[in-house]
Amino acid sequence: MSSSSQTKHPSIILYIWPSQWELPSFDPLCLAAVLYLQLAIPRQFSVIECSSPDGSPTGQLPCLVHEQYAVALYPSIVKYISGLQTADFKTYPRADLDASLSHKEKAQKVAWHAHAESHLGDLVYHYLYSNQENWRKLTGTALASMFPVPQKYYVPQRIRDSYRERLLAAGLWKNFVEETAESPFPRDVKPLETKKELHKNPAISQAFERGKVLQKVQTELDIYQKLLDGKSFIFRNQLSSVDVLVAAHILLLTNPPYPDVLLKNLLVEIYPTLSSHAQSVFNAALGEGKSLSCIPPPSLSLWDVIPSWPKGHASKKQSTDEEIQYRKIRWGFFGLALGSLVTYLSIISPRPSVWQDAEDNNENNNSHTGTEGRAI
Repeated sequence: MSSSSQTKHPSIILYIWPSQWELPSFDPLCLAAVLYLQLAIPRQFSVIECSSPDGSPTGQLPCLVHEQYAVALYPSIVKYISGLQTADFKTYPRADLDASLSHKEKAQKVAWHAHAESHLGDLVYHYLYSNQENWRKLTGTALASMFPVPQKYYVPQRIRDSYRERLLAAGLWKNFVEETAESPFPRDVKPLETKKELHKNPAISQAFERGKVLQKVQTELDIYQKLLDGKSFIFRNQLSSVDVLVAAHILLLTNPPYPDVLLKNLLVEIYPTLSSHAQSVFNAALGEGKSLSCIPPPSLSLWDVIPSWPKGHASKKQSTDEEIQYRKIRWGFFGLALGSLVTYLSIISPRPSVWQDAEDNNENNNSHTGTEGRAI
């Protein structure tokens, strides 16, 4: 096999957050996109892991790039991939997992996409970012391992903070006093009279918040348990894009090695239907003998910001007006940066020897004056 054929990749590229905990991605929407593409167009796409959404052409993850098209987020990616079956059935015969759904079921599919992304997403992000024990011992450490120095020291916390407002609105962000070793549970606790006193007690406050979270979790999981209602899949016992999205969220609630296992145990013991459904979807997409085509992200160096020198008159003729304008901007920026560096070095560099000689002469004159004064 030639080297050119070894490096050739499919034209469909999926940008996602990096893999963690034996899952293709730690983000539920990215994981859902991977599973969908693996089921719809296996071996016809490649994956690039991004440690920042800035690596995506649209600034959002997941993002799919195919030729001149760029599509972001799970519902839009599903719609685009499904359209490939209509455009080229011979190449993409299974691209539309929802092709057999009725008009009513397709309308329900859109609603369930939004519901799962919102409600199940809240549960996943709560367990990853809001739960203090999981964040400190699992999520924070995992995120830090994805970034180089110095980003590893501040980017994970920035990612966590980006979910604060969403989880506060859902009632899943712990805004009470965290439990610390310096403030243990007192033995002589008086009866609580107000909610303010409740929040002064870390241990009781933690139990109170866990109870609220548990109630909300059970409410959401009951909905999807009834949606399956003993079936293998949600619609007519046939795998659909809704099954993939629900399974991606459940997998991120059960597969990672969470230090706080309350929610994980709840799913396994009380909602085994959801757990087995998620695992069956994962096995169908990435079971034994199935793998993803992954492309390493491009590595950038300092030389990438330096514009290349024009290579003769012929290359100029081939450049478009936009490329010429872009090249001028790059050269202008490079010249400005170089000029600033030269100016800075000229300011902090040692003073010329002429000034140094003048200082030496002044010191000599002062020393002579001092000696004469002592003689008198």
